[in-house]
Amino acid sequence: MSAIHAFLVQYGLIVVYLGVIIEGESVVIAAGFLAHQHVMNPWYVFLAAFAGSITGDQALFFVGRHFAGSRLAQRQMARPIFARILERIHSNEVLFILSFRFIYGVRTISPIALGIARVNPFLYAALNIASAAVWAAIMTSAGYLFGQTIERFTGRLHNDHKLIIAAGLGIGFLIAIALARSLYAQRQARSATPSA
Repeated sequence: MSAIHAFLVQYGLIVVYLGVIIEGESVVIAAGFLAHQHVMNPWYVFLAAFAGSITGDQALFFVGRHFAGSRLAQRQMARPIFARILERIHSNEVLFILSFRFIYGVRTISPIALGIARVNPFLYAALNIASAAVWAAIMTSAGYLFGQTIERFTGRLHNDHKLIIAAGLGIGFLIAIALARSLYAQRQARSATPSA
């Protein structure tokens, strides 16, 4: 465990940056917890999460705007929710850009849809930066506050316990996301089935 601790001290911010691009919330919440435990600096965790969020979403917007025929874009366009996202974009693109990363299940598809909808790239970039800053602050703070809560009940944690709790926190969040996704898919399937 001490090797993992040393790795996170040295390379943890790179892990946060890449983790946000690949997955998102669970990585930042776990890193926020580790920041409370002095494994990482909370301000740097916020900046890494902020940068990762902007990088991922700008890249997906670029794909939608310039490579709509790519396999990634076509796969997202084939999803049943794509048409509804386009409707939301056309009804209020500013509100949608500011809020999509907080709406469950549309984080990957939304920047691609915004690019395909030919939203002004400068408007998108400005609003995406503002929204990413708020999102990164909320997720980092959530993990940090969880660390405060744990410490209040258990006292100061040993390095091994910090890593175990951080891993459990990240895995627990991923499981919660998977369950929510399954329930959402079931509800969508029920609503799509015509009643007799």
